[in-house]
Amino acid sequence: MSAAAPGGSVRAEPVRVAVVDDHPVILDGVAAWCAAAGDDVRLVGTHLDVASLRADPEHPADVVVLDLLLDDGSSPPATVAGLVAEGCAVVVMSADAEPASVQRAVEAGALAYVPKVSGRTDLLAAVRAAARGESHVTPELAEVLAGGDGWRPALSPQESRALVLFGSGLLLRTVARQMGVGEATVRTYLQRARRKYAERGVRIDGRIDWYEVGQRDGWADEVDGPGPAGRS
Repeated sequence: MSAAAPGGSVRAEPVRVAVVDDHPVILDGVAAWCAAAGDDVRLVGTHLDVASLRADPEHPADVVVLDLLLDDGSSPPATVAGLVAEGCAVVVMSADAEPASVQRAVEAGALAYVPKVSGRTDLLAAVRAAARGESHVTPELAEVLAGGDGWRPALSPQESRALVLFGSGLLLRTVARQMGVGEATVRTYLQRARRKYAERGVRIDGRIDWYEVGQRDGWADEVDGPGPAGRS
């Protein structure tokens, strides 16, 4: 069976697929699905992280099936954008993804989002569509896209900067010094950001919550600041 290439032409070669997931059982499962897919799909690698993928001689694959939330601390949008720039079509998958994470991955160039509860048919349909340069809109992705720009609260530039700097592990006084304001003002920015998130049903308690919100919702990509302190 031939596979269609971008632009509608017929490809003589199977779609070369690589999978990145930090759970070996997922890698084994997707590998088995690809092996049973037919002659138009060929698995060329399974990897626990993106660094391993990029070190593989088979990289870039035609399609990369990418776990949306890897344990290596990588930014999903940055990873997606990088893989797209390297010539890969990207299908993201996740067991329990926040809509904001999915939205930002799609904005970065991912062509599909497939929940890990989906079956082989859905994943392979997404892979084949991505190989043609087409989006594969699952019901889950359609729901996220329908939400438009409402996937994160509207923070002011100062609120988002305080969020990112404080979440990075800096002391309050250090954040204040970098922002050129007093500590009380930083507390006000953080209180406002926490309240805006609470209005959307997102609770922010400890430092880890500040860091994860900053990464997940893209504030860290928009604000210049140091990386996380004291995190493995």
